[in-house]
Amino acid sequence: PLAENLNNLQDGLKNEIDKRMVSEKMKVELITNVSHDLKTPLTSMINYIDLMKEENLQPEHVNAYVKVLDDKSKRLKSLIENIFDISKAASGNMVVNYNKLSMAELINQTLAECENRLELSKLSVKKNFTDEKFYVNADGKMLWRVTENIINNAVKYSMQGTRIYLE
Repeated sequence: PLAENLNNLQDGLKNEIDKRMVSEKMKVELITNVSHDLKTPLTSMINYIDLMKEENLQPEHVNAYVKVLDDKSKRLKSLIENIFDISKAASGNMVVNYNKLSMAELINQTLAECENRLELSKLSVKKNFTDEKFYVNADGKMLWRVTENIINNAVKYSMQGTRIYLE
């Protein structure tokens, strides 16, 4: 009876794992399909916004509306691409291009690109590392997104006028 109970427990566990795997696969497929379906109309909207930006619209405040639409549509496109990337990563279909990268250069580049946001937030950056070459083997685009996200979160969640320490 003990062996039979253990076998039943093992079979039940295997069935639950199989169900969960099917559920995860369906969730990833749904996310992939939804994000893909959102990209098509968004691309059309971005194209029409680009055409509107080329026009000298009247009254003048309409140009400000177009600018807001442009910014928000680009942000939405970025979010959809992030969802698509997460879906690819979860399914194991993400292509990673490993290269030898200098972390100091990557962080300095990220700081340069985030400079306006840092200035607006009145945050000062205190770097506790040298610019000597410290290399990692990573995908530059993906690692840049990580460092940018960290800086953006620091700007978003830090109190104005404080410091960000980078080590």
